[in-house]
Amino acid sequence: LAQSAAGGTRSRGAGRRRASRGHPAMSARAAYGTAAETWTWCAPRGAGAGFLGLHCEGDERAVIWWVCVAFIGSFVFALLILVFGGVSAPYGRYNQASEKSRMGFGMRLLSKCDVPAKPAWIIQECPTLIAAVLCWLDGSPDCLSSWANRLALGCFTAHYIQRTIIFPCLLKGGKPTPITLMLMAFAFCAFNGYIQCRSLTRHLILGRASFDLFNYVGFGIWLLGLLINLDSDRRLRNLRKPGETGYKIPEGGMFEYVSGANFFGEIVEWIGYAVIMRGAMPGVTFALCTACNIGPRAVAHHNWYKEKFEDYPKHRAALIPLWPWK
Repeated sequence: LAQSAAGGTRSRGAGRRRASRGHPAMSARAAYGTAAETWTWCAPRGAGAGFLGLHCEGDERAVIWWVCVAFIGSFVFALLILVFGGVSAPYGRYNQASEKSRMGFGMRLLSKCDVPAKPAWIIQECPTLIAAVLCWLDGSPDCLSSWANRLALGCFTAHYIQRTIIFPCLLKGGKPTPITLMLMAFAFCAFNGYIQCRSLTRHLILGRASFDLFNYVGFGIWLLGLLINLDSDRRLRNLRKPGETGYKIPEGGMFEYVSGANFFGEIVEWIGYAVIMRGAMPGVTFALCTACNIGPRAVAHHNWYKEKFEDYPKHRAALIPLWPWK
């Protein structure tokens, strides 16, 4: 009887495999998650639920879900501290002796030991590229054959090639970065690189059609944000003429509308990326964390400019163009 049952099970399993080969789209939906399903990789499911009343998938998908939750919680908390606590992260223009003297004890402690700007950028951003390569090499053929997956991964990788390799090489005398903040950025890039690249190459199929509205709209938004970001970085690099020191008011491009034009461009980039991801949890998490991280930075820059320059343009907003409250 046991042999008969085993034989029947093998027969039914073979039948299911034959059916799957005959309908690859059905097979993909059964084996991989959709964008909407990423939000339920851990979810309340009644009796027998585990930690915090949640039932989680018994594989790597649960790890990705929990990393997303940890990111959202920690970055929203950081947003509250930065906005309502009047705190500025001690790097860049805020990592100078004149600015450090105004910091609280905790921020002064974070900025004790500095790393030069160029190596700091390369070190803290490089885990994303390492994750992209490793996840691609270990990726599932079903995921890697999806046009949308390829597009999302390509956008992610292109941004970090620019940020890890090109941007540091173009820096002109950037301010040093505290080693503690560099290590925190390194950890974020490592975990974020893992959840983005692993979900796109192993656990999620966004779509197989090359002509897809999400692809076009998302890529258009992403490309617009990238161009704004690149143009703003170029304008900031070229503010000073050779031999000049000190700060100047940036002009042109999106700087005509907002003080944090480079930050605005990067936020737009990751909103576009989240659209390509069809609102999948890892993509939305990244866009939200970016806004929570560099949004307050734009506000701090805006207030700093107004304090330092009496003739600072009064029509210019901090982050959102045409925002009525300046």
